[in-house]
Amino acid sequence: MKILEGIFGTSRNKPDLHHGEDLLFLGRYQEALLFFKRVLENDPQNIHALSGIAFSLEHLERDKDAIAVYRRILSIDADNSDALLGMAICLEKIGRFEDALSWYQKDLKKNPGAPDIFVGIGRCCFELKQYQDALRNFESALMLNPNYLDAWMGKGNTLFHMARYEDAAECFGKILELHHEDAGTWVALGRCMSHLGRFEQAITCFEKATELDPGNVAAWFEKGLCLAGWRRNTEAIRAYDRVLDLDPVCGAAHYEKGYSLEILGREAEAAKCYEKARMHGHLSAQSRVHYHFINGYSFY
Repeated sequence: MKILEGIFGTSRNKPDLHHGEDLLFLGRYQEALLFFKRVLENDPQNIHALSGIAFSLEHLERDKDAIAVYRRILSIDADNSDALLGMAICLEKIGRFEDALSWYQKDLKKNPGAPDIFVGIGRCCFELKQYQDALRNFESALMLNPNYLDAWMGKGNTLFHMARYEDAAECFGKILELHHEDAGTWVALGRCMSHLGRFEQAITCFEKATELDPGNVAAWFEKGLCLAGWRRNTEAIRAYDRVLDLDPVCGAAHYEKGYSLEILGREAEAAKCYEKARMHGHLSAQSRVHYHFINGYSFY
């Protein structure tokens, strides 16, 4: 991140700033805070120390505290790009997407060629369901850096939500060309294949994800949905059981397992699953299983 670049190389004649910087690079954020605060005792407007504090607070998941420090930096230097970006990132992390968007846009005026800012804007637009704007910004990032994984992921997720599953699959495939061992991307690609009716390919994707990450709850759950939609309910139940081994309070898995049991005529077992689903807050009567049609006949 640019904050680190700004601090590095400026602190050799300031021992406390230097120690804080070293601890920051080592990921020892709580300790780094102490040294940066000592710098501020003698120099309350030291931008490098304030940036170090804000960055440490971010990594300690104290985003609201970090925002206050970024505001302090901007009161000293209104054009500080690191603080503009930091504000945007922290606001995004706490779900204030409209506010985050405005700060990303302010920083973009200072750094019009920064792909990470376009990605941040894209993420916020996506969360605000402004999918065309999100897509445009992810594509702008990719024009600047064709191998930017976060941009490909953002573009893929946006296209998926626009029901453009073929295009989304191409994005996730591009990520896997660059980073083949990412379980989450295999899950995303599997969802696309499932929506496209390419069930064998979808199952292969979900199995690849669980090979890479046996504890990936999403992969097991999506595999169960796909198998159930493909009328392979006994196998689907095994996938849901794996979800419940990993997350016993997953109401959706209890519900979907019950649904598969009901299809198989095991109504007493299904009723117990539905009750567990309700206990764990899953009150929906709508299954996520997609019914698939082959040669004009439904599986159910």
